Amino acid sequence: MRNLMIFTLTAMCSMGALADHHKGDHGEMKHPVKEMFKRADLDGDGSISTQEHEQALAQMTDQRRERFAKMDVNGDGSLTKEEARAAMKERKKKMKEKQQGD
Repeated sequence: MRNLMIFTLTAMCSMGALADHHKGDHGEMKHPVKEMFKRADLDGDGSISTQEHEQALAQMTDQRRERFAKMDVNGDGSLTKEEARAAMKERKKKMKEKQQGD
């Protein structure tokens, strides 16, 4: 169980590092691990309980399902390389437009 929790936290940190960068109130970059921890610590007590961890995993799973559904353009429940490439291209385009708008 401990290994699973370590693996999951590591995976969440990795996902945070790969996610879009979010700017703080003063334009500085927020640290992805701090943000991940802050989102998972629902009661704000400075630690993540097993229940909070499970809720964070469920939320991450829901978000990934939503992304998958958006990429699965034809809705067949299967993602082709072409659909994945098109989604990545669109995501890069949106990120570039967002950066130019800032």
